Amino acid sequence: MSGRKRIDIIVNPAAGSRNDGLFDGAVRQIHDKGAFVRCFETVGPGHATELAAKCAQEAYTDVIVAAGGDGTINEVARGLLGHPTPLGVLPLGTANVLAIELGQKLRARSVADTLLHGDAKLIGTGLVNGDLFLLMVGAGFDGEVVGAIKPSMKRRVGKFAFVLEGLKAFLKGPEYPISVVVDGEPQDAAWVVVTNARHYAGPFVLAPTADIADPHLQAFIFQKHSRLAFAGYFLGLALGRVDRMPGVQVSQFQKLELSSVMPVPVEVDGDAYQNLPLTISQGTQFLRLVVPEA
Repeated sequence: MSGRKRIDIIVNPAAGSRNDGLFDGAVRQIHDKGAFVRCFETVGPGHATELAAKCAQEAYTDVIVAAGGDGTINEVARGLLGHPTPLGVLPLGTANVLAIELGQKLRARSVADTLLHGDAKLIGTGLVNGDLFLLMVGAGFDGEVVGAIKPSMKRRVGKFAFVLEGLKAFLKGPEYPISVVVDGEPQDAAWVVVTNARHYAGPFVLAPTADIADPHLQAFIFQKHSRLAFAGYFLGLALGRVDRMPGVQVSQFQKLELSSVMPVPVEVDGDAYQNLPLTISQGTQFLRLVVPEA
């Protein structure tokens, strides 16, 4: 395809890694190829959604790029629903799960080439309490970890922030009493992760058969309530074998309901969300996403 000529970039200045070299290099490469770039900085939560919707309504640009982590990408995506303008990704976060999912190399030339020439592919979305998500929802352990990490900590120590807070949560006791209803069938869990993608928390493969273009959410229901069981879950995740472990139920579903007798923290696409209860379902709209050339 011919290269895109007008590119809008929505930048989260507080993004986890805030890789200025990658950002500046990609923008320079885009300029050098003759494209015109407009940059807009966010000033707080929800602002990226407002900026994306405004840019899309102008119908000026060929692609609207989220420059930040997976949470920033989520916000920009929410602003693009119902608009034909595709979403591009300039990964500046800590985990960059979507970039890994797409096979996007974290090099300036590669990112610029994708934004200029990559095909716009339709991807499925999910809904959590009516809000869009692209990658995952986690209730329990990962919700606690994500909620405990401050942006300054991410910028200071990067991915090690997840290790530190994960260890704290594990030693405290990682399990939560979660009531799960899968398409009307009740059960109990200690931790629940719903995914739209193969990867989780960066390079780890949680759902080997998942395809972000395929509108089928998978729920990973971790049933055992002990530190030993959770140590096994983490090992299984590292080995890419969680889906085959005892004590883990994997379900495709139409509607998933989560609740608890106590406050249970939740993360959505790597950002802290409201506590349970949640209702999760397949999204009703696809999103156009610019992907690297094969």
